[in-house]
Amino acid sequence: MCPRKLVDTTHASLRRWVQQRSRSLCVGSLVTVNERHVLVSVVIPAYNAAQWVSKTIESVLNQTHNELEIVLVDDGSTDRTVEVARNSLQQGRVPYRILRQPNAGAAGARNRGWQVAQGEWIQFLDADDLLDPRKIELQVAQVSAEEAADVVYADWQKLVYSGSQWIGFDFRSPELGIDPIAEILSDRNFLQLGCLLFKTSTLSAAGGFDQSHEPIEDVGLCVKIAIAGGKFVKARSSGPMSSYRDLPRSFSKINHRRFIESCVRNAKLAERYVRDTPGSSPRVIESIVDVYYSAARYFAGYDWSKFEEVVADIEALQPAFVPKYPAQVHVLSRIAGYRTAERLAVLYRKGKNIGAGLWHRKRASEW
Repeated sequence: MCPRKLVDTTHASLRRWVQQRSRSLCVGSLVTVNERHVLVSVVIPAYNAAQWVSKTIESVLNQTHNELEIVLVDDGSTDRTVEVARNSLQQGRVPYRILRQPNAGAAGARNRGWQVAQGEWIQFLDADDLLDPRKIELQVAQVSAEEAADVVYADWQKLVYSGSQWIGFDFRSPELGIDPIAEILSDRNFLQLGCLLFKTSTLSAAGGFDQSHEPIEDVGLCVKIAIAGGKFVKARSSGPMSSYRDLPRSFSKINHRRFIESCVRNAKLAERYVRDTPGSSPRVIESIVDVYYSAARYFAGYDWSKFEEVVADIEALQPAFVPKYPAQVHVLSRIAGYRTAERLAVLYRKGKNIGAGLWHRKRASEW
């Protein structure tokens, strides 16, 4: 993780950049987007994605927006990813580059990709995800109407494999209102990376992705932009504009602890902003506490020292914290405090599991 001073300096410089750009827009010193062509760079980080990358590239080649380039960053693949990707890219008319590097993780691959890209806007697309053909055109049109936009988002969906095909599941329609920091931290408004379009200069001012926030460094990036006052606008559509394949090998599923710790790091970015900004919205504080509470429940009974650390973070923001759910923990917390309530809940769950195991063994012996 970056030192506090470096993080604060990044936020300050990003905030100054957003303010300066907003003033320049107000006096009309910039040419509007709809008066010129808009080049969008599609950055595809790829690691052992030979099975998926062809369809991903095809979804880019089928875009109705014509001003495109593709930057594919092979992150140390050991399979045929590069060969398959090159064959697919050669089928289209979109200029492309393939960069190869030792494995550095998705955040490092994305950072390398956008830093060499030529486009004014950046579309990040994981090597197993897909774009609707209208996605980029729709968002560029929204940029024309929202000159000060820093990030454009759209509806998206998960894809699950059922039978012999991928089908849409869990349609998401995020809405960011007057409290974008609170809403970005909320799972309900989760902005899956493929649904976003980033202004390149905004990415540069934010310093790109923080690799210490993997595997959800994209949320951390959005939090940084929102803290600096960046503008998020929605390109409305009649359906999902991007699709996320829900694969069993997803990093957040393989290493759930690291996923939880990354959520906490993102919330701490917002907490530092709250402490430095008197009068911050109560909704931001509630969203931070919600993230911490999810982490506390994960660590309870598994790592009590980490549990205590996270609960201390909760109580620093809400000294009389009482969780809203589950109902039993809510009631116990009102009587004995959250720490005691969670410990009792862990004992109950362990006892229930032991009882279930004894019952199954008894049933098995009867057979």
